[in-house]
Amino acid sequence: MRTVTYERSGRTNTGAQALRLEGLRHLKVLEQGEVVSERALSEAELQRLGPLLERANQDTVPVVMVPLAGGPEGLAVTLAFEDEEAPRVRVAAEQLPAQGAGPLYDALLSELDALLTAELHIRAPRHAHAVLPHQLREEEQ
Repeated sequence: MRTVTYERSGRTNTGAQALRLEGLRHLKVLEQGEVVSERALSEAELQRLGPLLERANQDTVPVVMVPLAGGPEGLAVTLAFEDEEAPRVRVAAEQLPAQGAGPLYDALLSELDALLTAELHIRAPRHAHAVLPHQLREEEQ
């Protein structure tokens, strides 16, 4: 199994957050391109992700979706396989998990997003999900 990277980025003051699965064995969480945590995948995670990634791996046609970016007020989600020239899926989303890439990719994006959010929550509970700057101010009051 190839290395797969799921990345979400967007809204002002929100850095890019990514999850990299290396060979369906090892998981890395990245923020702004820097590795912030890494670990082996659990058996339960392998059971959930394995079949979805295997089907996506067998899909020979890239599914690059339009629009290509989330813009300043939205989110962009990207799914890329290591040896492909362009990302497999790129979707703009109003909320997470991103939808609109077809049943297989929607399910895969949902699983990867949940895993990324859980990993970020373990590291820093307050910053586990993307928020707008005015939402941060509301939480601080």
